[in-house]
Formats: sequence, structure tokens, C-alpha cells
Amino acid sequence: MKFAIIGSNPAAFDLVRELIQDRSHSVSAAVLSGELLERVSSSGLPVRTVSQAEELLTGSGVEVLVLAIDDPDEILRLARAACQADQHVVVIPPALNSSPALSFELHLVFDESQTGIIPALGRWALKDLASGSNTLNLNPSEVVQLRLELELPRTDEVSLRDSVRFGLDVLAASGFKYSQVTCLDSRAPNGDLLSRLITLSAQPAAEAALPPATLTLRPAANAAAAGSEVSSIMHVMLTNGQSKQMTVQSSSLVSRILALCQNRDTCGAALDGFSTTLELCEAVEKSIRRRRTVDVHFETGSEKSVFKSQMTAIGCGVLTWLFVSTIAYLIAGALLELPNWAWHIIRILWATPLVLFIFAQFLLPLARERGQRPL
Repeated sequence: MKFAIIGSNPAAFDLVRELIQDRSHSVSAAVLSGELLERVSSSGLPVRTVSQAEELLTGSGVEVLVLAIDDPDEILRLARAACQADQHVVVIPPALNSSPALSFELHLVFDESQTGIIPALGRWALKDLASGSNTLNLNPSEVVQLRLELELPRTDEVSLRDSVRFGLDVLAASGFKYSQVTCLDSRAPNGDLLSRLITLSAQPAAEAALPPATLTLRPAANAAAAGSEVSSIMHVMLTNGQSKQMTVQSSSLVSRILALCQNRDTCGAALDGFSTTLELCEAVEKSIRRRRTVDVHFETGSEKSVFKSQMTAIGCGVLTWLFVSTIAYLIAGALLELPNWAWHIIRILWATPLVLFIFAQFLLPLARERGQRPL
């Protein structure tokens, strides 16, 4: 397949290198800037660059467009344009500007297209995660705890948030819907980060108990370790006293992308997983600010839920209109002398919003849940 790349996020460098080394695919052109351009140039990778992103959207023969952009609005604009050009889209999430709103908007674009929108997920590094799958399908009744430790390549805010999102996505691959997050930072007297501990759990009153999960982040011991690909282990403690170890290490991104391009259901599930991870990341930031455990609020973003919310708001407006207009009608009837045809028109205008609102309720069956569009 022919790939094209747009952006400056250095997190896309591994994918660029893999595509260049893979003879089965090619990078037709790229619009690069910032740190990503510097890394590609210093590595000597043969990538043809163009000046405008629009050159890659129409008539270019590109089948997969990789977006490694920091601006969420630009990601949405280019993703929409690429889908209209029948191109698959791979999104490398920005470190500082990723929010659940981004994933929800991408899912809406995906619903209206015939191609795939694929977020780059940290869980792809799990060796036990089957190709084309997004969850490990662990049984919560057989698991006591999940534990993952990661080394931070750097302790700046960008690297820290990237590592947090990566680790949370690995834990979210368990399939457990955690509803509470606690984040604790341990810092040196000079303010340097020594470690960050994130605990995921379910609410005490939850109907189904979930095993807790912990993510520990520590700065790399030395510069050499920070620059090398070091595998980590996710420990799954079982109720029978045994521990299952799952290797977390960089793996082929291209194979995962191709599998999702060929299956819209799996692609939709990947977007759902992306939304879950971003919800957890947002809860981590809230926990840091408030210095306590916070609840995670998962938003489905389905068209039915949006429809019901809109109808509720419109219904309140209709009730207000009926109340105010009834009072105005009675006052006008006492003070004004109008012909009968005028009173008939006024009554029709009074009842029209209510009639339209009642008929709008029959549109509910037309509202779709995500992922129902066939291939």
C-alpha cells in the first residue's frame, strides 16, 4: 500500500522507518516539520517531501494517510478530507492536545465514511494481543491485580504524558472498564520527578468488582537506557496464586494498521478503546490537580444519546413557549378585538411547535449506533 505522512510529532518516526524498510509498502510523499523532520533527515531515510498537505489528498494514489499533527482541529480537517478521498487515516495522538473530544469527533467522521480511521494505540506493544484484536478478554473473576512499570525516556511534560497514555492504554487492553483513578507523584526536594503511581479501580458500589491496576513510571536510570528499546512486563496476578507475565515491547505497526484497514468493526472498537484511554488520561490530570481519587466519566457519543439530549432541551423550550404564549393569548383576547381568521392563525402558530416536537419523536429509530455502517 502507498502511505503518506503529515506532521511534526516524533512519535511517528518508528512508523516511518518501518515503512521505508518494508518493501511491501512505500511512502509516496510527506509533509514534515519540527522534530519529526529533524529525525528523518538525520537518519538518512529516503522520504520525498512536498510543501502542501493538499497535494497528498487528491490524485496522489495515496491509500493510507498518517497524521502526526499537534493541532486537533487540523487533524479533524485532514481526516475528513482524506476520508472523502477514500483514504484510510492513521492518527498519531498529540501528547499535549489529546482529549476525549478528539476521539469522539474522529468517530463521527469514521461513521460517515467508508474507510478506516486508526488511532495508534499503546496496547499494540503487547505480544499477547492477537493481530486484529483490541482487548485481551481477561476474566475479572480470575484476576487479582494488574501491574505495569515503565521507564521514562525523559521527564519533560511531553514525554511524561506520552508515557502515561501508553501505559494506560496497555492496561485498558484488559477490557476492564475502570471508573476511578488515583495519581500520586513522588518528587525530589528540587522538584524533579522520582516516580508517578497511577491506580485504576472500580467504584466500591459497582455491581461488578474489578481487579485494581497500577501503572508506575520512573525516569530511566541512564541516558543509554533512555535511548534504547527496553521491553517491559505487565504482571497479571491470578486468583490461583500464579502470575502471568505479558511482554510489552515495540512491535510492527504496519501489520496492525493493515488489519484494521480491512475490518471496520475492529477499527470502530479501536476508536472506542482510544476514547477510553483518553478518558483515563483526563482523569489522571484531574487527580493530580485535586490530589485525590476522581471518577472517570465515559461518554458513548452515540447518535441516539445525542438525539435524546437534544429532544430534552427542545422539550423544555416547547413547554416554556406554551406557558408564555398561553398567558399572552389570554391577555390579547381580553384587550384586543380581532377578526376570527386572525384568532385561527394565532392558535395555529401557538400549537405548531408542540405538533412539530411530537412528530420529531418518531425520528428516533433513524438515529444510529456507531459501527452499524457496512463495509
